[in-house]
Amino acid sequence: MKQTLDTRTRIKLAARKLFAEKGVEAGTVRDIVAAAGAKNGGSLNYYFGSKDGLVAELVSDVLRASTEGWLKALSDLDRDGGPKSVRDVIQVMVFGSMDSYFSDPEPNSARFLASVLFTRRRMVRDLMQRLDYLVFQRLLKHIAELRPDIPAEVMRQRLIFLAWYVISVQAALEASIATGRKSREWSEFDPLVNLVDTATGMIEAPISDASQIPARRRNAAMPKRRSAASAKKQAAAAE
Repeated sequence: MKQTLDTRTRIKLAARKLFAEKGVEAGTVRDIVAAAGAKNGGSLNYYFGSKDGLVAELVSDVLRASTEGWLKALSDLDRDGGPKSVRDVIQVMVFGSMDSYFSDPEPNSARFLASVLFTRRRMVRDLMQRLDYLVFQRLLKHIAELRPDIPAEVMRQRLIFLAWYVISVQAALEASIATGRKSREWSEFDPLVNLVDTATGMIEAPISDASQIPARRRNAAMPKRRSAASAKKQAAAAE
């Protein structure tokens, strides 16, 4: 970590790297301060109030950079009359965020965001609404409007699948790049083109007739809902 950077910036860079590599919950305040080379152990709380405050600022940074890329790509599409296909929108979603993710010599933004989404989805959603980072919702709306033939309940699920799929693949690609070693799996064919192809297929895949799937298999795949009393009893037993 370059000592020419101010302490606040060093803490942010060190934290994002640690969170990307270890996960948000595993990266401790002590680890972050040590990795940043900060002399004062209380510097993280001084600048960010808490670890949660630091995570929120890092998420805001990533969302802001991604939003700029998405807006630029959408503006280019709008000049040509707007998106004509689901693929057009997914290309914006994938390539619009890539510059912000991989502009670093040691990229870690995609893995960091994936880690936060797995453990703090509500915080990300609240930040997006509070800071008006709603361009991602605009992209999802475009996709739904381009395929009005897909039932709303099916489309809602597929959009959730799509969001998780795109960020997960981007995080996996980023992890491969971060090793500095050439990987056959990621270099034989352009992984981002393949990501766009498969993500488009996820949205536009034919809808299976659920009645043709044996009830036993359907029931086994569905998550079991616990009652509030059962959940409370299990939580008490774990304490």
